[in-house]
Amino acid sequence: MTFTSSPSWSSYSVLRRLLKVCFFVWVVSSVEAQNPSESGADPGQPPLTVVGGDYVLRANDVISVTVFGEPELNRQDRLVSDGTIMMPLIGRIKVAGQTSVQAAESIRRALAADYLVNPQVSVSITEAVQETFTVLGQVASPGAYPLPAGGRISLLQAIGSAGGFTRLASPGRITVKRQENGKEMVYKVDGKSQAKSEQVVRFEVRAGDVITVPESFF
Repeated sequence: MTFTSSPSWSSYSVLRRLLKVCFFVWVVSSVEAQNPSESGADPGQPPLTVVGGDYVLRANDVISVTVFGEPELNRQDRLVSDGTIMMPLIGRIKVAGQTSVQAAESIRRALAADYLVNPQVSVSITEAVQETFTVLGQVASPGAYPLPAGGRISLLQAIGSAGGFTRLASPGRITVKRQENGKEMVYKVDGKSQAKSEQVVRFEVRAGDVITVPESFF
């Protein structure tokens, strides 16, 4: 008995190969659609940093400025030490201390003053500087911790970030070291009063602060 190849089996093999090719093309297309940076965007561009809308810009942050309809004015730049960026036409403009929305409005006004009619400007934060404070002494997890996006945190919240007081802590004798105008200032804060009384002015922690919770004498 002689065996010969079946035409139906050959057709099945061809069909299977075609299905594999179609599946491969579909997968590649899906990946490119989900990853635009791999299908035409500049791979050298850093990813957008996700921060809250109330984030306040500071020196060394990197922002992207888009002026709609005026691509030659678009710019990505790092804020220098005085909180400014260099913009085409208007030169240096200070945006530190503002949110991205406020910065966009400042740039819009500067452009509208002498150069453009009703410009539309947006500002996005490409890279946000990570600023920290340090908690030492009688807390559960001493170490450096990041300031929140808005840059505002109370002393007790900062201590809470470090896991709270230990049973040996003396909350009434907290010290905070801070650099101000090139000098080291030392603040003594009663954590008990901060916790109990709403009449006490809340002590706010700043970037670079070193908080020390001493051990209780008893």
